[in-house]
Amino acid sequence: MCDAHNVYHTVELVSAIGVQKSKQRIDHTIIKSFLAGVFLSFSGLFLLIVGGGSAPLGQSLGPGIQRMIQAAVFPVGLILIIMTSAELFTGNTMILMISTLDRKTTLLNLIISWIVSYCGNFAGCLFCSGILVYYAGILSNDPYLSFTVQLAEVKGNIEWHQIFLRGIAGDWLICLGIWLTISARELHSKIIAIYLPIWLLISVGYEHSIANMFTVQMGMMLGANLSVGKYISCVMIPVTLGNIVGGTFFVGFLYWYLYMPKKTDIETKDNDKSSADDVSQVVEKQEELGQSKQNINIIL
Repeated sequence: MCDAHNVYHTVELVSAIGVQKSKQRIDHTIIKSFLAGVFLSFSGLFLLIVGGGSAPLGQSLGPGIQRMIQAAVFPVGLILIIMTSAELFTGNTMILMISTLDRKTTLLNLIISWIVSYCGNFAGCLFCSGILVYYAGILSNDPYLSFTVQLAEVKGNIEWHQIFLRGIAGDWLICLGIWLTISARELHSKIIAIYLPIWLLISVGYEHSIANMFTVQMGMMLGANLSVGKYISCVMIPVTLGNIVGGTFFVGFLYWYLYMPKKTDIETKDNDKSSADDVSQVVEKQEELGQSKQNINIIL
């Protein structure tokens, strides 16, 4: 018997999480966003260490195996973010979109959440790359230095439309991972739910705007042939726009359209009416008690 929440239950929970995020104190949102940037940078650092150190493995077994191995370590940061309830911009694209379409939050709430989390994530990545990695000398020697520099230069030379499309798919997978995490009940199920989509994302080469804030900027600090202007115009902007499209439309809007309006349809009444009623009661009770820790504190 499946113990996970069904899709109708899950979309209600996502909307409730969006409400909780919109009511959160702004200083808490700023701090959580900063921490999310640091945690994701830890993942990026792990990826660079494994990617640079596994070059001989790639030569003997093929680049695909090397990419799978370095991608396998990246989800650690996302797990840290989820388990500590940090604020990640790419997750908020889906969550606040659903709660806003559900008329539980406003467009202003959505814009504030996006701006604060994006800037906070950037600050966290900059702190980690500059202080905890560059000045600490973690990547100052080969093969890690050359691998990091090469990665930044490759990303800086990808065609605009290509990196934009990769950004769409990247946040599509991120938000699917968050969706699965919300639908899961046990801790180990949540970890597996976020791990697999992120592993896929990195293995195939899709793009994540916040991850690039560490990996690409780290390469620039180490001497990559990539100017700040080109980084902003050819990497940061297209990937961010792609992430917004992937999170808001392909998960946020579509899942709201598919499941929120249909939760009382005849075809779902028999199987899901009791579940939807239970969700409404849970959400109301959580608001009355002023807590949503059971299902919210472990979500992006």
